Amino acid sequence: MEAPQVPGSVTALLSELIRIDTHNPGGDEVAIATVLVERLRRSSPDQLELVKVPREGLMGAYVFARWGTPRFVINAHLDTVPPNAGWSRDPYTPVIEEGRLWGLGACDTKAAVAAAVCALEAGTPRDVALLFTGDEEVNGTCMRAFLATDAAKWVKRVVVCEPTGCRVGTRHRGVMSVEARVHGEGGHSSGADHMPAPLADLARAAVAVADWGRARRDQGPSGFEGMCLNIAALEGGVAFNVVPETAKLTVSIRPAPGLRNAPLLAELTTLIHTHAPTAKVTAPVDNEPFEVDGPRVCRELGWGDVACIDLAFWTEAALLSEAGIDAVVYGPGEIAHAHAPDESVALSQLAQAFNTFQKLIHGTG
Repeated sequence: MEAPQVPGSVTALLSELIRIDTHNPGGDEVAIATVLVERLRRSSPDQLELVKVPREGLMGAYVFARWGTPRFVINAHLDTVPPNAGWSRDPYTPVIEEGRLWGLGACDTKAAVAAAVCALEAGTPRDVALLFTGDEEVNGTCMRAFLATDAAKWVKRVVVCEPTGCRVGTRHRGVMSVEARVHGEGGHSSGADHMPAPLADLARAAVAVADWGRARRDQGPSGFEGMCLNIAALEGGVAFNVVPETAKLTVSIRPAPGLRNAPLLAELTTLIHTHAPTAKVTAPVDNEPFEVDGPRVCRELGWGDVACIDLAFWTEAALLSEAGIDAVVYGPGEIAHAHAPDESVALSQLAQAFNTFQKLIHGTG
């Protein structure tokens, strides 16, 4: 069987999107959103919005376009990671070579954006919506902003685009960072015997937390055993002869599908307080695991019976699931090429994604 051919319109749009710098933080999400709004306007949507979402001194954005009463939404993110130092070419100059299209964001996830837009244009859109969101790579502010709107209330199913090799992802871990901060008196080390020792307290807490994670390495569903617990940092102190005034312990865990973050945070907080009673414990990153009945959702989408896979990375499908929305993860590209130097996507997968989106949107392809 011949490999599917990717339309020139798809590679042209993908190339245009790659030329727009949307690395996060610092890229221009509003600029790429503006380009997409003008492109989507050609298909006469019933609703078309470019929403700016401020965050930490930056301006993020998302685009929402709706035709009729959507049966489902196709979502892809607009931001990329910063260019890895190992790039051998200009990351913002797209090139087609060796059956691949090269450029920053080529597979994560501007290829999906281009395939979805061009598939939509292949017919008259009806009862579908597209949602292109910024800030997926860092904080998810744009997706959370959309979920807080009235438009999100009727959304029942979403295809979340990530580089899955054009397979359907239905489970992945969550990710949570835990920070413990202790404040003491601080001062000259000649008085250390009679002063609080924030670093020592948190060092004991760090060992206890590490033991907690080690004891759970065999627990969890098949393929997701363990907590992936990481003692990431223990910070504090300015000199050998100064008792630290403050100390901070940073830990990360990646809970398996079926677990919830809040009980795990409560358990870790209790454990940390055993060794550092005055520690203030917070979770700056608090993203839940994700799990969905993929075959059911695919059948409801008219996708038919497809093979489903577990994912090794977190996606915003978890945010949608928390909001009571069924989501599956699908897109062209391989995760091994994402966040890597010389990022690229196979043209064959770009064509496959275009055909899949065309079938989902128009019932053809």
